[in-house]
Amino acid sequence: VTRRFTVTNAGAVPVTIEQVYTSCMCTTALLTIAGEASGPFGMPGHGAVPRINRVLPAGAAAEVDVTFDPAAHGPSGIGRIERGVYLENAGGAPLVLSIAATVTP
Repeated sequence: VTRRFTVTNAGAVPVTIEQVYTSCMCTTALLTIAGEASGPFGMPGHGAVPRINRVLPAGAAAEVDVTFDPAAHGPSGIGRIERGVYLENAGGAPLVLSIAATVTP
């Protein structure tokens, strides 16, 4: 299941997105700025989480495609889930994009 988020830099200066990562191995994220995609990115500890240092100009928007794979946890991965995608920048706390779902067999 994939959900697209649009993130807009409403500030007056560019923002550098340093890293993108997810809260679980069942979730990946793809960041697209000005038609150029980076990723997919996953969970720290289950692959590299490189610094990407992508600049989001003032007033510009980025798209973040978040994909959740319920089969990643096998047959026991049913029930309510909540996952997060984190966009880190040098300006402070990361921006967190959240998804929630109920997985049924």
